[in-house]
Amino acid sequence: SGFTGSSGWLLISHNQAILATDFRYTEQAGREAPDFNVIQLKGDLSDWLPKLVSEFRWRRLGFEANFVPFAVYHRLGKIIKSKRFKVELIPTTDLVENLRSIKEENELRFIAKAVELTAAVFAQIKSIIKPGITEKEAAWETEKRLRENGSDGIAFDIIVASGPNSALPHAKPTKRTICPNEPVLSTWGPGLMDIAAILAAPYVLVNQIRP
Repeated sequence: SGFTGSSGWLLISHNQAILATDFRYTEQAGREAPDFNVIQLKGDLSDWLPKLVSEFRWRRLGFEANFVPFAVYHRLGKIIKSKRFKVELIPTTDLVENLRSIKEENELRFIAKAVELTAAVFAQIKSIIKPGITEKEAAWETEKRLRENGSDGIAFDIIVASGPNSALPHAKPTKRTICPNEPVLSTWGPGLMDIAAILAAPYVLVNQIRP
C-alpha cells in the first residue's frame, strides 16, 4: 500500500481495497496510499469489522497466518460467532511475498540504483574503517555516506563488528576501538523506495596506527 504508519488493517477483495486506521494516521494514509479507500477506525475491532463484513457481504476472510497473532485470530472467530456471520476464516501464507517476487520495471530500476549506491559507498568507507576508530564511529560514518550519496534511509541497523565481535553476524556496534591486523565485519544496505541492497563485507585490517 505504501502506508508507513504503525497501526492499520488492509482489507482487499475483488472490488475493494481498504486501508483502515485510527484518527492519528488518516491524513497520512490518504497521502501515502492514494489507491486505497481509507477508513477511520472508531471503537474496537468488534465494532468496526462487523460493519464492513455486513456492508460488503464478505463470506470468506483470509489472513496472513505468519503475522496475525493467535489472540487476534481467536478474537476474530469470537466476533464472527457472536454476530452470527456466515464468514469463514482462511489462513494464508506468503501472499504478498509471492506477488512481490516478480518485479516491475520501476522496482528493477531502484534495485539497480541501490546496488550502484552500495558499491560507491563501499569504495568510500574502505579508507575510513581503519584502526583507531570505534565500531560506533565506523557505523555512523557508513550511514552518513549512505545518506550523502542519495539513500532515503538504511535498510536495517548498520553492523560494524571487529575482533572477537566479528564472530557475531548480528552484532551491534560498540565503543570498542578497531585494532590493526584483526577481522572486521561490515554489514549494511541503503533504502530506496522500500528497495534495499545488502552488503556483508568481512575483511582484515592490516593498517598500522601511525602516531
